[in-house]
Amino acid sequence: MTDDWNKSELTGDDRLLAEVLEMKMEIAKIRGLRFEIPKDTRYSFFNSPYPPHRLGTAVDVYFREKALFPFEEGVVEEIKKIRTPQYVPIREDYLIIFKVQSFCLKVLHVKPNVEVNEKIHLGDEFGELVVSGFFRPWSDKHAHFELRECIDRYRARGGLPVKPELLKLVSVAKGNRFEVVEKKENYYWLKPLRKAGKSLTPLTFQNAPLEGGLPHYHYGAVFESFDKVEIFGKEIYIEERLPSDVGIFNADFEIFVDGQKVKGIGLYCNEERIKLIGGEFREGDIVEITIV
Repeated sequence: MTDDWNKSELTGDDRLLAEVLEMKMEIAKIRGLRFEIPKDTRYSFFNSPYPPHRLGTAVDVYFREKALFPFEEGVVEEIKKIRTPQYVPIREDYLIIFKVQSFCLKVLHVKPNVEVNEKIHLGDEFGELVVSGFFRPWSDKHAHFELRECIDRYRARGGLPVKPELLKLVSVAKGNRFEVVEKKENYYWLKPLRKAGKSLTPLTFQNAPLEGGLPHYHYGAVFESFDKVEIFGKEIYIEERLPSDVGIFNADFEIFVDGQKVKGIGLYCNEERIKLIGGEFREGDIVEITIV
């Protein structure tokens, strides 16, 4: 099917493919390969304590239930059950390796419904998201992706650099006042009371998106090559610049919400809410976030 098509004229498999493609958005490129997911899906590059995220070589995608293949096509090379740490009371996970052109795609946290040597295409379901022993109690189910050289397919380090697309997807918070809109078992969701413009994430510095688990994962990211950023009035210097021009800063600070010291806040791509971890709040509370 070419790019010059009218969906109303298509039938059968071609029409289904057209509908699938309309639902996708390109969120990154890796070695020139387009990484695509459904338009209504939350994702993150840097909201994780694990090395491939801080190094800018991994993507976490928070699919609804089933994991969907993010590249044009691939072939299942390998499936393994692996042992994990026990941050939650689970001690196993799944590792799936796909061959994508000359590279290998490493996937974690997905119970596969595919078999070795099976061919798979963009948007195909390949398994169910699971809770992993790698997760923290506040982690939501997601699929972890790294594109790697096939001779080095397993390690945490050494993945290929991810180049995020700076999409304008969600409203940006203006000010530091938020409403507690949902209470979960291990965290809360906050929505900003005032908004201004659109960006990739709900917090920005000079229009550049900010992302990460602050300060509980000990670092954060700004999608621009600044020397420093400011978050809720706190000035923070950039420690490292990645090949993608993303700046990494150390989260050597504390966060207070209405005077209560909390574990942290989580900023995601394509998610206008902010995750709040810690503290005692009720749905409907209006709160202020400060950083010291």
